[in-house]
Amino acid sequence: MYKYKYIYFYNIMTKYESAYILSHNGLGDNITMIGAINFLLLHYNNIYLLCKDKYESNLKLLINNNNVFTIPFKERNEKNVYVEKDECKKIINNIHSNNYIDIFICGEHKSYLKSKITNPAILNYEKINKYDFNWGHIKRFYDDMRLDSTIYYDYFDIISTEESIKLYEKIKNLNIIFCHTQSSTKTISLPDNIKQYLNDDNYIVVCANENAYDKKHKYFELAINYVNIPLQHYIDIIKNACDFFLIDSCFSCIVHPLSVSNKLNTPKLEIYSR
Repeated sequence: MYKYKYIYFYNIMTKYESAYILSHNGLGDNITMIGAINFLLLHYNNIYLLCKDKYESNLKLLINNNNVFTIPFKERNEKNVYVEKDECKKIINNIHSNNYIDIFICGEHKSYLKSKITNPAILNYEKINKYDFNWGHIKRFYDDMRLDSTIYYDYFDIISTEESIKLYEKIKNLNIIFCHTQSSTKTISLPDNIKQYLNDDNYIVVCANENAYDKKHKYFELAINYVNIPLQHYIDIIKNACDFFLIDSCFSCIVHPLSVSNKLNTPKLEIYSR
């Protein structure tokens, strides 16, 4: 599947049992772990990703691998008290002494939890850093895991499903503009260079968080099928779009690594930085 070869000081056919990953726990942060997950699957039988329970369904669809398991936890309890760190600490401490499990901690959680990496494939991994990281926080995540930019970009991918293909088939005869204008902290408007396509019948503007068309427009009913659906269901649309406008949020965490590793139909990509 991947074209890059790495040199290790042990028999690469020998896999360790499991690896646990705990990163920042925003949905976008979890998505940035996909490259690491795909790479670590070469060296561990199973991967376990800790995540907030509200993101679990989206992550299962995005990762879609029988050897990758999500471990959900609550961000807040029934009294609305923040319990994320306590929940993560409980999960990690329960498995920390297991000799057959490696633990990859990155981001804010490394301030109170420690990684445990014993697999020679990772300890002896020679960083190639084929790409420059565009976002410093992701570089820090991968540095914490003893990995590099090549793994983040080249091992990042999201596979098609029947549903993602079906949704793309409905609009594949049109030029697709893919947009997302809402983050966890901010909502922005489509810029004029994107709005111009709303009046061109050869284009369709797919905006993931809202219908960009007026109710009287011929594409209103078509475009509404693509609003607030699971992230994975957009993947064939994303890979075949001819232009993008995104706020930096979970969708930019999908489109950016696909763009850098040339897995998109176009190099045109505009990300609005909050």
